[in-house]
Amino acid sequence: MKTACFYLTEQGRKTAEKICAVTGGVLYGKDNFRDKVRECFDSHEVLVFVMAAGIVIRTIAPLIKSKTTDPAVILVSQDGRYVISLLSGHLGGANEETGRIAELIGAQAVITTATDVQNVVSFDVFAKKNNLAIENIDNLKYISSSLLDGNSIDLISDIRITGVPEYINVSGKSENEYAVCISDRITDDAFHKKVLYLRPKDIVIGIGCKRDILSDYLDSCFQNFLETNRLSLHSVRYVSTIELKKNEPALLEMCRKYGLELRIADLKDIEKHASGFEQSEFVMKVTGVPSVAEGSAFVISEQGEKIKGKTKFSGVTMAAYRISLPDLEMES
Repeated sequence: MKTACFYLTEQGRKTAEKICAVTGGVLYGKDNFRDKVRECFDSHEVLVFVMAAGIVIRTIAPLIKSKTTDPAVILVSQDGRYVISLLSGHLGGANEETGRIAELIGAQAVITTATDVQNVVSFDVFAKKNNLAIENIDNLKYISSSLLDGNSIDLISDIRITGVPEYINVSGKSENEYAVCISDRITDDAFHKKVLYLRPKDIVIGIGCKRDILSDYLDSCFQNFLETNRLSLHSVRYVSTIELKKNEPALLEMCRKYGLELRIADLKDIEKHASGFEQSEFVMKVTGVPSVAEGSAFVISEQGEKIKGKTKFSGVTMAAYRISLPDLEMES
């Protein structure tokens, strides 16, 4: 993890140097302190401060944006006795890095997040470890609060989960107010008061399109395809196509807009399974394969489960396949 380590005093420098030696972090002193912190806050994954807590809090307060984007902030006492997770303990990894640094320098780790203290499942940590996207993080507080109060919640998942503790109900039938849903599908849940949606990154959207298709039009087709098939954008792992389309401006713009990775399917791999796709003589003539959208999605998903076959728009085709994922692991 890209780490910046700050100190203000001579004693703090010695401790900071020790931390940098074991983490590979970059060392910063008191010169231009606030400017350097502001710069590193957006460019580093971990910020370690060897100084008083008050100085750190006043310095970073104007920079804090969201628990989903803020870096891990760790406070270390000048004598190196204590390492304290201060900000972004879960998603930012501050709790985990605090423990690692404390072990490396022989210090006492201090973790104050309630779920860790009471040893109940932290669903943001669970999501991070299992590569699940948190769709509506504002509902996380209701789930965590319920568990911390000693209540049960419901867990609804399309993927098998191992290590689920007894205080989480997986039967799908209860009177609990809150639930966690793990699915790539958009569902209507009127039973629970609040639902936290965790999205597995398991969908490949295959796309074929005519040359120089308009970006806005391709985007609208993409949105229509997801909405019609009740698929979450957060679950789209790859967009797939063939070599001929890898530099199509509208396709590249769409991937940039949504932060999606474009994968190119080999024509020979598509040809091997061509009999299983809806075929087009015109597409065959232009591209060399009878199917671009469905064929590429099938190949890039590693022969995954078909969610939706070839869907036609004017000048655009799309298809969706689901990547097979391993069991999820839960630790309390």
